[in-house]
Amino acid sequence: MKLAILLCALLGQVFDVASIKPTDPNRPGLPFRIGPDSFSMHGRLKDLIQQAYEVEDYQIAGGPAWAQTERYDVQAKAATAASPHEIRAMLQALLGERFQLKMHRETRAMTGYVLTVDRNGAKLPAPKAGLAPDAQGVIQMGGGEMWARGASMRNLARGLRMELGAPVVDETKIAGNYDFKLQFEEGNRDLEEKPDGPRVGGIPAAGSVFTALKELGLRLESGKLPIEVLAIDSAERPSEN
Repeated sequence: MKLAILLCALLGQVFDVASIKPTDPNRPGLPFRIGPDSFSMHGRLKDLIQQAYEVEDYQIAGGPAWAQTERYDVQAKAATAASPHEIRAMLQALLGERFQLKMHRETRAMTGYVLTVDRNGAKLPAPKAGLAPDAQGVIQMGGGEMWARGASMRNLARGLRMELGAPVVDETKIAGNYDFKLQFEEGNRDLEEKPDGPRVGGIPAAGSVFTALKELGLRLESGKLPIEVLAIDSAERPSEN
């Protein structure tokens, strides 16, 4: 990780100023924001790693117990304007310096789903125009419905993971951002295998979600997936500002 900090410094990819403080339980936490020259977030070390490396929570393993529970307010500002990718590189360097974070990558087999395009092709609406190339959009869920507002397929996979309780990997190869709505039977966790809702090992599938996806020309395939994981070797509570 020290090498990563050095490389970021050589490329000018370090924050000019940064503050990391334990969250005050009597005050609201900082909102998440990646700006043209800044970053702010309220969360655990695990949450910060997710943002810095653009991974899902199930892709982070190990680490001290406090990394899963203790929350921090992080504010950082770059000397000049930077892209979201560069801001995340700076955040990686910051975590290495202030949390003494050391990790390694490994591949683990996990039971889950792959989001793909149905044999008859996707039936999505026209993609939204005027959005940033790295925009992920918003997925909202509730009452047996899932709303996508300018959402990417990657973000759809995240929403499906929350519904199914298992990893969902996007392999649709569909670019762009879309508005659509899925309607399904909320809380359907029937263990009986159904044609429109397979089981994945011991994880029950919500069949109606599978049916709703078919209306968009999408499908979920179950199985053991090779998932790249960031394994935390060591971390320390952050140094004082």
